[in-house]
Amino acid sequence: MTAPMILPRNAYRVQIGTCTLICADMRDALPDLAAEFPADLILTDPPYRLTSGGNTTGAMAGIFAKDRYDNSGDLFPMVEWSVMAPLFWNALGPNGDAVVMTSDREAHAARAALEDAGFGFHRMLVWDKVTATPNRWFMPNCEFAIYGYKGRARTITDPASKALIRVPHRDETDHPTEKPVPLMVGWMHQCSPPGGTVIDPFMGTGSTAVAAAQLGRTFVGIEINRKWFDVACKRVEQAYRSRQVTLL
Repeated sequence: MTAPMILPRNAYRVQIGTCTLICADMRDALPDLAAEFPADLILTDPPYRLTSGGNTTGAMAGIFAKDRYDNSGDLFPMVEWSVMAPLFWNALGPNGDAVVMTSDREAHAARAALEDAGFGFHRMLVWDKVTATPNRWFMPNCEFAIYGYKGRARTITDPASKALIRVPHRDETDHPTEKPVPLMVGWMHQCSPPGGTVIDPFMGTGSTAVAAAQLGRTFVGIEINRKWFDVACKRVEQAYRSRQVTLL
């Protein structure tokens, strides 16, 4: 039996079913998770830099609208790829996968950092959001995720599945970059074994946590912002009450 992880000072931990939710900075909390929760999958949408200086006319909308975005390139406090990638690697068990969301602009830096940390590269996954964000240089309707692996590469649950997944973007909260639960269910179902352990170091409002509750995975989520952490806790509680899942 492994000793429970020691939480950093000022951290807050909630247990809901098989989901462990931690309010803390992932740089402080993630290094101690490996002993208690060696992960089969890191599935996360980390903060990464967006377009800076592009909304000079006010023509862009959505998360880039002038009343939501200051044109700086940062929606959240940043953690550099070179810092987070080794933490992801160490949080996985000897053989594990990582699905790490990024943008087309950040994909090169993200992949380089993950490979420098030791990850092998499977391929780029594509999320077709159906809707598009107004933009002056083609309207983006897709987001991306790097699918990598540690140790022995695991075959996905359904090898006939395609790298592009089409899930309509829907907001259940007012978080500016919330991801739909069915998207996380799809990737989690494919890239982690039944009953496996999934970690999301940037949990946000808990879409990945809800997916884990629906699929019966052991889950650990870390979120630094107490507002979004509390939202995630409520969503996970609701997920356990309803326990419905639809596989794409």
